[in-house]
Amino acid sequence: MLPGTLDDAFMLGSLLAILGWLALLLLPRWRGLSAILAGAVIPAVLSLGYFVLIAVFWSEAKGDFSSLDGIAGLFASRPLLLAGWLHYLAFDLFLGNWILRRAQEEAIPHWLMLPVLLATFLFGPIGFLAFLLLHASVKLSREDRIARTLAKLPAWLRALDFEPRLTSASLAMAALIVPTWLAYTIDARSLEAVDVWLKPLKFEASLVLYFVTLALFLPLASQAFRASWLGRYTVWPPIVAGFLEVAYIGWRASRAEASHYNTVTWLDASLYNAMGVGAVMITLASGALAYGLARRDVERIAPALRWSLVIGLASTCILGLVSGGLLGSAPGHFVGVVPAVHPTVPLFGWSLAIGDLRVAHFLGLHALQIIPAFGLLVWLLTRQARIGVAAVAAFSCFYAAVTLAALVAALQAKPLLGLG
Repeated sequence: MLPGTLDDAFMLGSLLAILGWLALLLLPRWRGLSAILAGAVIPAVLSLGYFVLIAVFWSEAKGDFSSLDGIAGLFASRPLLLAGWLHYLAFDLFLGNWILRRAQEEAIPHWLMLPVLLATFLFGPIGFLAFLLLHASVKLSREDRIARTLAKLPAWLRALDFEPRLTSASLAMAALIVPTWLAYTIDARSLEAVDVWLKPLKFEASLVLYFVTLALFLPLASQAFRASWLGRYTVWPPIVAGFLEVAYIGWRASRAEASHYNTVTWLDASLYNAMGVGAVMITLASGALAYGLARRDVERIAPALRWSLVIGLASTCILGLVSGGLLGSAPGHFVGVVPAVHPTVPLFGWSLAIGDLRVAHFLGLHALQIIPAFGLLVWLLTRQARIGVAAVAAFSCFYAAVTLAALVAALQAKPLLGLG
């Protein structure tokens, strides 16, 4: 067989596989046709080509399966390399068809399956893991397993309620920490003296906390608010934007490239701007929920606790957007000339030598946890509405002042509120 013939076989096999994937992606309602093409006919044709190549050229193989070097020896043969490619195309397409059929049986929306199918098309097993994660999340949110789990907890925890979709998203995001942490442990590459996988880890942990906070607070709003378009906004937009952000940051980390302030090409600038839009969508959800908890039809909540929730969520929306806007419009998160020896706060990476806009951004984004935690503490200690509300108001003003002081100090190139 001439090399040109092998190239033709490669192109034909690839085109057949793409036809099968297009059927899965674009013809979800034509289940019979897409199942026949992607689940039977095209994998069978690719498998037939694989069988012929193995039958003809296997006897000439120089390697084996006993070691990586042995496998490299096998694929040094162009016919066997083509056979391996057809093997990959056939089994990934078959897996994609199986994934889509299971998703349709579980009535998982097709738009949720599109990124899973694309991941399976490009990276096979990664798509399979993504499907397992999505499938578990959907089952968790639909079968009310969260409520059954809470029923088994101590009495003081049984009163808690969690929005199932946001809870499932937080658990799925927590599951993503595992592969990211493994990559962090084995990858020695760094970017600007920071491990490339540290940023994805921090973003995943932050979104886990954000999703579970919204999941805990949303059931406290009225049913009318949760059914409104603003109430629905607090669920899907932050979930979709959050996972897209993590996927983008993880992709950049895998290439040892900056995800933030990367505007080298028009595509880099466009992706960076899109990430900014996603961050705004995520942050606005806290503002929407603040409105929901400030409405008159809200569930009965102790005044100190209720207003700590409203103020905390609103503070995250306002302070997060302001600090985030300054971060996004600046050439970088540092303000001032970065010295050769640059001490930073462990884990966070905040500068101890010059201004760092991330300090104020961190404080702003976590107001929705810190201020309600203070409100809960005050309510548990006092149980008096007037004193509790006054204490929450005073603490909220102090918290906002500290956040703004951190922002002003950073803009003046001073670290940690000017104290660093």
